[in-house]
Amino acid sequence: MVIVTLQQVLDERISFLKEQINPTNKPQVNSTFQIQIDAIRSVDDIEKVESIITQKKTLLKNSKDVHESERLYAELDGLEWLQRQIERYT
Repeated sequence: MVIVTLQQVLDERISFLKEQINPTNKPQVNSTFQIQIDAIRSVDDIEKVESIITQKKTLLKNSKDVHESERLYAELDGLEWLQRQIERYT
């Protein structure tokens, strides 16, 4: 039986997202992948993920800027994926 750690899952996800970034994509698509990578990497304490997600949702609710909203959606995608993995592996 292979035991997979949370860190291995995170590393695989980041590698996968990096592979998705390529010159044939629209710049916005590559930017979304990079924002998700950065959001996942930015979490230094898995105990804080839920509060970070709550903060981002509040910012999104109050955002009037389209680019800001798109960035927040991408960050939330990455962070919510991370939260699911944390629940699964801890």
